[in-house]
Amino acid sequence: MIRGGALLLLGFGLTNACHGGEAAREAERELDPSVPCGEDQVREYFCDDLLPLTSSRPAPEPFGNCPSTTDIRDSAYPALGRVAHFDEGFTSYTRKRVPPGHSCCYGWCAQVKVADPSLAAPAACRDTAGMHWDYCMRELEGGTSVPGPTPLDRCPLAIAPPEVAAFAAPRSAALDVAQTSQRRRDKQLGECCYGWCSQMPAGTVLKPSAHPKIK
Repeated sequence: MIRGGALLLLGFGLTNACHGGEAAREAERELDPSVPCGEDQVREYFCDDLLPLTSSRPAPEPFGNCPSTTDIRDSAYPALGRVAHFDEGFTSYTRKRVPPGHSCCYGWCAQVKVADPSLAAPAACRDTAGMHWDYCMRELEGGTSVPGPTPLDRCPLAIAPPEVAAFAAPRSAALDVAQTSQRRRDKQLGECCYGWCSQMPAGTVLKPSAHPKIK
């Protein structure tokens, strides 16, 4: 009986240590946003052009007009943490691509819903009520438990797309290698793209050709 009780306490302690370790990692990331996101976690971004000219807690120069933190906005997946931190690299990238170039960009980690690749929804639409949808996200800094083929091994083979990504997001969407490779060439960013056919709601007047792809 004592032995069983000791094993139970040991298991309880290990479980708490695991949860405590993850909580400590999140707390560390809150203080230092350069800490990479963990396995099956994606770094999401928000960029804002409508910011004050000065800030009481500015980002490092030459981005002193950008606040160092802001609220998390429009997180596709559940955010890990409470605030979004200024991201110098993505801010510089965005300013070069989006004139006049005074955006301030912020990042945070979010928990990706990795899915079973064998259950992935068909990517091709076979009737007029179907619309092809794409969803692209940054490759996972901490890797994934279901990696794609090299060099896309930081992309999950399949994900459950966020509910905001389509009329009806499937439970599983497969990695689109061709679309991912094209996006990486065009945008010069390490991204992972997924595609599926989404059925239009009854009574909609949209035509499949009129649908702008989700990015």
